[in-house]
Amino acid sequence: MDGKQGGDPAKLAEAVVKLAALEKPPTRFAAGVDAMQTFETKAKALLAQAQAHRELSAALAHDNA
Repeated sequence: MDGKQGGDPAKLAEAVVKLAALEKPPTRFAAGVDAMQTFETKAKALLAQAQAHRELSAALAHDNA
């Protein structure tokens, strides 16, 4: 993809250096608008799945009686 990629490799390198310098760098980093959209879509799907069975999940805790 040399020269045909959607993003600028030099800008990605700068971003990685900035992230590496952070005291608490992120566990994951969405490199580019397309990656951000993928992250957001996945996050929404995971949240919907968690909320769909919230009561059942919460009911699995030990009873404190």
